[in-house]
Amino acid sequence: MRDGFSSCWQMEPAPEFEELSGDAHAGTVIVGGGLCGLLCAYELLERGAGDILLLEADRVCSGTTARTSAKITSQHRLIYHRLISGLGRDLAQQYASANQEAVAEFQRIAEKENIDCDLKTCSAYLYTRDADCWKKIEDEAVAAQQLHIDADVTDQSELPFHIASAVRFENQARFHPLKFAYRLAELLRERGVRICENTPAEALEENTVLTEAGRVTGENIVICTHYPFVNLKGLYFTKIVQNRSYVIALKKAQKLENMYLGCGGDGFSFRCAEEGNESLLLFGGFPRKTGHELDTDYYAELEREAKRLYPDSAAAFRWSAQDCMTNDSIPYAGRYKQLGERVFIAAGFNKWGMTGSMAAARVISDLIVSGKSDYGDVFSPQRKNFAMQAGKYFTEAGDTAANFLRGYFSVPMKDVSDLKNGEGGIVNYRNKKIGAFRDTEGSLHCIKPVCTHMNCPLKWNGEERVWECPCHGSRFDADGNVLQNPALHELERTGPQ
Repeated sequence: MRDGFSSCWQMEPAPEFEELSGDAHAGTVIVGGGLCGLLCAYELLERGAGDILLLEADRVCSGTTARTSAKITSQHRLIYHRLISGLGRDLAQQYASANQEAVAEFQRIAEKENIDCDLKTCSAYLYTRDADCWKKIEDEAVAAQQLHIDADVTDQSELPFHIASAVRFENQARFHPLKFAYRLAELLRERGVRICENTPAEALEENTVLTEAGRVTGENIVICTHYPFVNLKGLYFTKIVQNRSYVIALKKAQKLENMYLGCGGDGFSFRCAEEGNESLLLFGGFPRKTGHELDTDYYAELEREAKRLYPDSAAAFRWSAQDCMTNDSIPYAGRYKQLGERVFIAAGFNKWGMTGSMAAARVISDLIVSGKSDYGDVFSPQRKNFAMQAGKYFTEAGDTAANFLRGYFSVPMKDVSDLKNGEGGIVNYRNKKIGAFRDTEGSLHCIKPVCTHMNCPLKWNGEERVWECPCHGSRFDADGNVLQNPALHELERTGPQ
């Protein structure tokens, strides 16, 4: 096993960029240096819009982009039948066309820019092992065909078990996301885009982004920060929840030419990747809402299942990813009107961040340059499709309220002095509830266990040794430093140190 929780992609050496130093101005300021932010910059340049400054809180593509399974596909679980039923044919066609074009755009950019990123055309399968689910698979294939996607139904696969049926999308792709993204970042720098790393955005005042290093003013502001770093005015904290899933990269497992995803929340994901002369099988699963279901060792569960399917395999890497999920399973890409006509947002890719990022970048760059987009309606942050959103909205609102109250009224089960080395959680200290972790050396790391985003009580993830917010998905390390937004500020230290 390589180091704890790094992905196989992170072996790629990263380019380095300067920090912001002082106030700045640009035609377009992009906040967020993941794949979506880089693609926004690239698509703007393609449309003739230069003078771009991109701000990244950490290192370019160090967040979800570095932990993706990197499937470039318009096959997003069982979505097309539901879109036609819930939104109508025209909006469903917008979604399908935007994502199909996104697949082609990755291939076009890689070829045009001569980016060596292991991009391979393949098919994507959404499979089921349950014979009773064949109707859902058949309905999805018919819906995809109606939307001009090259799809069919099959019961054949490369998987090490029998499938009842699968919907297969042809002409999809897989690639090495960081080889692609790092080269794209270097090309942007060569073409005049100013990229500033280690420059977190703290607030937005009209068209000015506030950072510790300076004020950055733009004629256009594009927010691509995974979870929007400004989310209160648009009520995005009620529209987006965060979900984690787990991946192990296996050596000595069967090589697969195509990509596979099981139908249903517990279905496994399969795709191969290249590491030098070796093939790795990326085997993933066990999605959970951030801050929930923290008592399971998900990596151990994946490795146990992998050994059953591939007895000779061994895990070379393991990692988890955090994804923003919208109530209607459609990303937000367009104007953030509560903040003005020249502020734009891209968020909520629902685990499909490759095509989602590309589609969002193309929509936003069209809006900035020409004021309109052919696919703007389906992705609009102002869309009115309450019937599509209502069920999940009320479920998540109830869950947030329950976790908020449960966290405040819960009673610690042990005292801080009873923590063993390597153990953490909510404990008692001088008749006060604190969050504490005792490291392997015996030192204590103590914090006030309340999220700095909206004061939700935190939970301890002992597997990855981080604090998680069950309300909106913020994550913090044992010392309270922010690992994942929407929280922007570190936790308060307290208790014995």
